[in-house]
Amino acid sequence: MRNRISNFFALLFLALMASTPTLANDPLKELIGQQVSSLEDGTRMTQLGVERAILDACTRRKLQASVVEPGVILAHWERGAHAIAMRISYSDSSYSIRYEDSRRMGFDPARHSIKPAYNRLVDLLAENIESNLEVALDRLEVAMNRMKDARPRKPTRITPRNAA
Repeated sequence: MRNRISNFFALLFLALMASTPTLANDPLKELIGQQVSSLEDGTRMTQLGVERAILDACTRRKLQASVVEPGVILAHWERGAHAIAMRISYSDSSYSIRYEDSRRMGFDPARHSIKPAYNRLVDLLAENIESNLEVALDRLEVAMNRMKDARPRKPTRITPRNAA
């Protein structure tokens, strides 16, 4: 009986030790391929409109953001000695946020884990990007409806006497 109990606790101990790295590993939050909404008729925002929405969201989250090339924004957050850098790739149909680098944020390259502060920052940035994209899409819809409702202009008549 005593041997069975010690075997059970040994097995339990091994199971806990085997699961510890997976429980301790706080994976990096990477939003890959988030879709940019479109209007019901399939009209999409321009890439410039998506860029503007992302830059506004970065400003709201107090990230210094700069456009590296069309379709790529580098965003940087810094508080004292702590810093995080991320790359935001985007097009007119999707965007993704990827970890680039960090300083004093608890990142361990061997375990690929980072403190929850980064994941929280990515979540809040993604929420702000989504809300900015929705607002921009609403503006686009209003502008398109105005164009539909506008009365077409009558073409100017060309008379043979004034044509020359």
